[in-house]
Amino acid sequence: MDYETTDTPNPFSNSPSPVPTPISRPTSPNLPLPPSSVASPSPARSHARKSSSLISAASGSPPPTHRASFPDPSKLPKSGLTIGGPKAKEGYCCERDKEIALGEEVHIVDAFKTTEGGKASYITYVIRLGSNTTRRRYSAFLSLHQALTGLYPVLIIPPIPSKQSLTDYAVKGQSKAKEDATVIARRKRLLEDFLRRLVRHPILGGEHVLHRFLEDGVSWSEVLHSPPISLLPKNPLHAPSHNPTFQPSSPTSPSDSTTSSTSYIAHHLLPTPSPNHPLRHPDQRFLDSEVFTEKFQNHFSGTMEKVNRRMTKRWGERAQDLNELGAVWNGYSLVEQGKLGLAIEKVGQAVDAEYLATAALLQAWERSTTEPLHIYSQFAALIRQRLSFRHQKQVQYELVQDALEAQKDKLEVLENAEREARRLEEALERGGQGLVAPPPPSEEDRERAARAKARAAGQGFGLLSAVKHSLSGMMDVDPEATRRANIGKTRDNISQLEDSLQASAQDLKYASTTLQADLDRFQRQKVADLKQMTIQLAKVHREWCRQNLEAWQAAQTAIREIDSHPNKPPASALPAGPSTLDEGMSLEGMRAEIDRVEAANVPLPVPGGDEGLVVVAKGKGKGKEEGQGEVTSTDAAATSGEGPLGPL
Repeated sequence: MDYETTDTPNPFSNSPSPVPTPISRPTSPNLPLPPSSVASPSPARSHARKSSSLISAASGSPPPTHRASFPDPSKLPKSGLTIGGPKAKEGYCCERDKEIALGEEVHIVDAFKTTEGGKASYITYVIRLGSNTTRRRYSAFLSLHQALTGLYPVLIIPPIPSKQSLTDYAVKGQSKAKEDATVIARRKRLLEDFLRRLVRHPILGGEHVLHRFLEDGVSWSEVLHSPPISLLPKNPLHAPSHNPTFQPSSPTSPSDSTTSSTSYIAHHLLPTPSPNHPLRHPDQRFLDSEVFTEKFQNHFSGTMEKVNRRMTKRWGERAQDLNELGAVWNGYSLVEQGKLGLAIEKVGQAVDAEYLATAALLQAWERSTTEPLHIYSQFAALIRQRLSFRHQKQVQYELVQDALEAQKDKLEVLENAEREARRLEEALERGGQGLVAPPPPSEEDRERAARAKARAAGQGFGLLSAVKHSLSGMMDVDPEATRRANIGKTRDNISQLEDSLQASAQDLKYASTTLQADLDRFQRQKVADLKQMTIQLAKVHREWCRQNLEAWQAAQTAIREIDSHPNKPPASALPAGPSTLDEGMSLEGMRAEIDRVEAANVPLPVPGGDEGLVVVAKGKGKGKEEGQGEVTSTDAAATSGEGPLGPL
């Protein structure tokens, strides 16, 4: 299948049309676009993919045929307060963006030890994208991952390797250079996989912070201390999901200033719920995703990685045994001469070849299976964090909704009391005319009052609120003014809660839409990666078998050249009949002959002995009594007519 010319639907766009569209990606509103970024893109850009940008073991899924943008949060929902999101850009923001869009692969071509910029030594990695190269250390990769996690709280950011192994590198010195080279090579592969997954992501690949990371001559420290990273909030739950760096600064008009300030306050007034807070109306799609992700993480981290480590450990022990065994065989081949010595040497060489093939198998196993398993174990943990963030966003929405309903009930009670007080005042001013008893509260009023009381008690301050209300009533010199102030304060609270509810609803809908789209993309990528992993593992074992087969066939050929056993006559000199013990007599015949000889029980003659010497041969028959199994030489001579020295 040609991924270069096939148009696939974009999961992040609202329209299902598969027709490629110009670049429309979110950027920070604080990052000005260069003049070249507003130019219209080339019409052939969606088809100008290089063959190197197809599916690979490192990146998994094919590159997108066109770039996508975030869903527009100003349209979700259509009524009420709208929160301005980042403006979409058109064209390319820089040369790195253009190279990524055209399918250039990113590689880490080298890693070496240096002390540049400080006294302590560290490892720097040389990154190449197209014709551009730059050098970054591991801490820069880590800060890039943290920055992207903050900028995109509802996207699945690819994982990076842990820093434990490389932390020990500074204290190991030169004594374990071989082990360090292995660790650095593994780290280099995992960091390259991290960058490849970023540039292939339909949204992360267009982030200008990533482009600055890949650009030579850019101070990464300055990037970290400048917008948009410097505008990230301490708590992402108090910022818009679609634009965490949103700030009510530099408005274009007074109306924009009022709207942006209101939006900023609305998000900062949102509560900070616990990740374990239950939901009243959970979304079944994300419940299923949480259950599946937990099973996926337990299976990969607790089962597959454990068994894989045990298998590779045993293969490594077997390789060491083969190494020792090959040395023993090769040493013994120096003792023997001729064809036998050559055959023993070939056997030792076959064992050595198996050792080398096993070592190569373990290295390929590490790259094709062990590392992808570890990456997807990390992916599972990251997905659970994203699902937890979306869960907290829904909890925020439900908590704000409950608080708004409570304030509305409180306002209604206060307004009813105000209306009743005014009615009494008007009746007293008229001299008591029309003063009648207030109608009894309806069932709806009683339920509303009970519900408001239950909400207040559910917050854990029911008794304290009641005591405070009683004390305020006793100390209040002007209850009417207090009541009217409470009405005004409650209305202000309702207005703020409505803004917060609107902002929370937008955040929840955007987080659900974007996270679900990214989960679908990740599922397709996971299928491609696991398929590639199993194919590579089968190829690795097949190559191991092929190398061993060739080595042992060469040893077999040398063994067949050895001469036959010297005590065994050639096959041409053997008689045709079955007269020899080796070929002519079967196992049953041998047993019958042995039984016949034992049953004869004949004493052996003793040459050169005295006539009176008696040779005793004890019979083995079970039915004989004691003394019956002894036969003397005199009796034997009398019986057979022969003397002890032969015939008479």
